[in-house]
Amino acid sequence: MNLGRLLPLSLSLCVLFTACKSTPLGYEPKPEDPLDGYKGTLQEAGANTEVDWGPKQEYLLSGYTTLRDQHDKLQKEFKAMQEENANLKLRLTGEGDTLARERTLRAQAEAEVVSLQGKRRELEARLLSVGIEKAKLEQAALLAKIADLQRALEPAPAPTDMPAAPPGGRQ
Repeated sequence: MNLGRLLPLSLSLCVLFTACKSTPLGYEPKPEDPLDGYKGTLQEAGANTEVDWGPKQEYLLSGYTTLRDQHDKLQKEFKAMQEENANLKLRLTGEGDTLARERTLRAQAEAEVVSLQGKRRELEARLLSVGIEKAKLEQAALLAKIADLQRALEPAPAPTDMPAAPPGGRQ
């Protein structure tokens, strides 16, 4: 083999391989980067360039805007649900307070009902005792009338039983 031929050939292959490999960027280029979409000095950036296409051959920008719109929509829904949740919590607190007041009023009303029922029973007992006393008095009055009537109906004692008055008047 000819070393003279081999050396230039290997040198050219090394140069060729190193030319094919480029150093990767440490960062991704931004869409507003002025060199993005340029080849040389002519601008080729636009709606249908290679920069805008993704791995599934769809527009990355339209996908990004769609996702951003969905994200904004979901955030609005989230905020609306948080507000609704806060309103429901306030309403629940108010309803709980109302329920506590109603329970207190109900307990007071039940206590008053029990008190009034006790007073009613006492008054009924007093009426019953007064009725019994009245019946006893009526019975006593009736018994007295019966005794008077029986005495009135009894035959009067015979005059012979009574001492006779002396003749002539006075004694």
